[in-house]
Amino acid sequence: MIPFGSTPSPREKLEHWLEEALEPTGQLPFSFRYGGSPSAGLLRTCAFTKEVRALDAGADRITAAYQLADGLQATVQCTYYKDTPAVEWSLSFRNNGGKNSAVLEHVKPLDLGVEYSPFRTAGTQQYGAHDNILYYSGGSDCKADDFLPLQEILHYISNKGSMHFGSLNGRPTSGSHGCFPYFNLKTQDCGVILALAWGGQWELDLQLQAREPGSSAACFRFSGGMPGTRLFLLPGEQISTPRVLVMPWSGEVDDAQNSFRRHMLRRHHPHIDGRPVRLPVSATCWGTDEQDHLRQLELIERSGLPVDAYWIDAGWYGKPGTHCNEQTSNDWSDNVGYHEHDPLRYPDGLRPVSDRARALGMKFLLWFEHERAVYGTPATLEHPEFFLGERKKGAHLILNLGDPKAWQWMFNNISTKITDYGIDILRVDHNVDPLAAWEANDPPGRHGITQIRCVEGFYRLWDALLERHPGLVIDNCASGGRRLEFEAMGRSVALFRTDYSCYTDNSPTGHQMMTCGLGKWVPVSSPGGSFSDRYTFRSMMNQGISISVGEIEAALNDPDRLAELRAMFAELERVRDLYAADLYPLTNVTVCNRDWLAYELCDPAKNRAAVVCFRREECPFEASRFRLKGLRPASAYRVEDAGSGETVVRTGRSLMEEGLPVTLGQPRSSALLYIDPDASL
Repeated sequence: MIPFGSTPSPREKLEHWLEEALEPTGQLPFSFRYGGSPSAGLLRTCAFTKEVRALDAGADRITAAYQLADGLQATVQCTYYKDTPAVEWSLSFRNNGGKNSAVLEHVKPLDLGVEYSPFRTAGTQQYGAHDNILYYSGGSDCKADDFLPLQEILHYISNKGSMHFGSLNGRPTSGSHGCFPYFNLKTQDCGVILALAWGGQWELDLQLQAREPGSSAACFRFSGGMPGTRLFLLPGEQISTPRVLVMPWSGEVDDAQNSFRRHMLRRHHPHIDGRPVRLPVSATCWGTDEQDHLRQLELIERSGLPVDAYWIDAGWYGKPGTHCNEQTSNDWSDNVGYHEHDPLRYPDGLRPVSDRARALGMKFLLWFEHERAVYGTPATLEHPEFFLGERKKGAHLILNLGDPKAWQWMFNNISTKITDYGIDILRVDHNVDPLAAWEANDPPGRHGITQIRCVEGFYRLWDALLERHPGLVIDNCASGGRRLEFEAMGRSVALFRTDYSCYTDNSPTGHQMMTCGLGKWVPVSSPGGSFSDRYTFRSMMNQGISISVGEIEAALNDPDRLAELRAMFAELERVRDLYAADLYPLTNVTVCNRDWLAYELCDPAKNRAAVVCFRREECPFEASRFRLKGLRPASAYRVEDAGSGETVVRTGRSLMEEGLPVTLGQPRSSALLYIDPDASL
């Protein structure tokens, strides 16, 4: 159990917890049933080994193995981070016996108590109204409320049972009626961040008034993993389960979220040559044809916009005569399963386009969707045994990445394309819910095995591609942001965080909220869409952003518009790297058009910050004042309005205590304020 209180420190709490958490007789942070018996009793008398070694300068790896008499071995591989008060672990099972194991079920790789705050009102069982709050976010559903921050007040009287959370249909961050597998429990002035990582279906239950065995302390009990696992293991067989992250904290919620952001950037964000990958400014276009891409690349060069990557989305494949090259046609989707370029539109493949992009200083990004194939396309006819799902015309089949032959076939296919086409950024889409196909293919008595094997294969495929192609970046797209759990994010970046951007009625309000809602858990992301004005552009700013080549082409015929675009991107460049620093919401994060929304980006190491403010379309309030955070009290700062150029010098103390006043005279207006060190005071 993680104890309540701001003392001992979060690090001391973890160190004390780790001393006995993985011991067979300790309070194990996982549970399962085997042969009908609970693990807590089974593991007390098992053969046990534990090994500790340094993983790197900032982390230790603890491996604990529990061997039962019949040969089943449960192994926990736990990483304790010294540079952040955090611990992560994964639970796996292996049958070391000579026959099928007994039934393994109710597998909870997370089963952990968190002690909550004591009674606040003498003589009653009444808590303070906001003593215990669970913060989390909704998933992605192509709507304005994607990643909306949510909270549950865990009041003693009104919450007496349990709460259930989970994903939808096998995509882990899908659906506003699902949720993100990231949670932050605040209990007075301390708390714990917990997260599950699994590339498929997950669930988490919160028991609100639990008791830790052998302790009188009341706690919230979190238990979760992949739902419905009930199977036996074949001799020599091993399976993985969802990964768990736990980070205790004390102090302010926003500071805890920023500690988590820093951990994600260090440990669960791609690095190349020891440096975190910087998300690109991208120019996007459809599949079209070779000559059109060469023409569009010249337009980008003429524009003078600071484009880092040339992005070809769907539609470059298919047999001659399809309409995959037309964005308004559905042929792009109906022909998924053609893994080769259209030879009429690309007589020399994609290499002439990627070579020209790199010659102009741009990376080459290409869309690919390998886990889905429409029945009747070449992939499904050449290797029908590699796909799961109903064989009928137009049906969307699922690649069985748990089949070693299917995995190797697809690895070879993608790896060859990366080399032949000159791909720098591989955009991996995933436009189908896989859960039904996974479950329909489970053998009798082995519920969950197909999903487990496909998720294992998914991670292994990305790992193998990154190892084979040093410098490759994977763009994690699953109908937008439906696979953004932290294991996947350690291998990829989110360059199109929601498919909400695909719809012409997408609103700046939704994008403003997403920057803060998603940014709590996934530090940097990239939206895309049309920037009709400065308000819309600022609503979508992040470390990365994408603009259509069509919008660039239109601006080349309108000098005023081109000048406006250049000014917008100049603003972004000045604050772009701050999106990888600390993020402080300065208002409630909502999708209400009557509200202000404002946030601060702060880099304590460089002593820089920026504030982005929006007065929304129906907001009646002209002015607001924001108390900033993370600045150095004794430092002087030059506060510059990006729009007017006006500057004022303030101390960090005054900006944090008295606040920064902002006036926006019209609804649907915004302000961007640069806050840089100043030596005049």
